[in-house]
Amino acid sequence: MIEAAHVGPLWNPQLKAVHERERARGNANRATLAVARKLVAYLLAVDRSGKPFEIRSAAESEAESGEGLVRQDCANLVLAEQS
Repeated sequence: MIEAAHVGPLWNPQLKAVHERERARGNANRATLAVARKLVAYLLAVDRSGKPFEIRSAAESEAESGEGLVRQDCANLVLAEQS
């Protein structure tokens, strides 16, 4: 799994973001372990859902989780209050 965590950020933008975020905190080993944990989360999700793995963009992830919609709803409320 650690070997996959070394190579994963080269091929997956989400893993690259995880690695860069942890690397910025100053520890390369911790960054690799964070990527390995994310890979395990991917494996468990694929096993649970029975669907093949697909790399998604950040916008698709937000839309599916509903986070992007919540942010947009909040922005609409602020605009409505200002009117």
